[in-house]
Amino acid sequence: MDFHQYLSSLIEQLSNHPAIWLTGTIGSVLMFVGTIVAVPIVCVRLPADYFTRDIGPRVLWKTALRTACAIVLILAGVAMLVLPGQGMLTILVGVSLLDFPAKRVWQRRILRRPSVLRALNGIRARAGKEPFSV
Repeated sequence: MDFHQYLSSLIEQLSNHPAIWLTGTIGSVLMFVGTIVAVPIVCVRLPADYFTRDIGPRVLWKTALRTACAIVLILAGVAMLVLPGQGMLTILVGVSLLDFPAKRVWQRRILRRPSVLRALNGIRARAGKEPFSV
């Protein structure tokens, strides 16, 4: 079965289940609106040197909660790469919440995209905050 046949079969199966379409549509709208609200709030609250400074030790339950939120944001960001929303910014915020050895490498890789850094610093400028140092 080639991709075209697979896609046609999938669409045919989904058309027989309108609840799946409704759930997907509502989920997509909620993710879109949620990131439109959450990403700027997080972006403005982070210190300007967040991506260059060393972060101290964490409390276990706070780390677990941050990790759960991060996973949700990263998955939502990946979905938003094909759905409406701020995919790369949401992934960046999700990665920022995680604690793992290569975190700074991943953040810098995402921040090297001029459009991402320009968008983040634009949000911070509108809030009267200084731009991120990278």
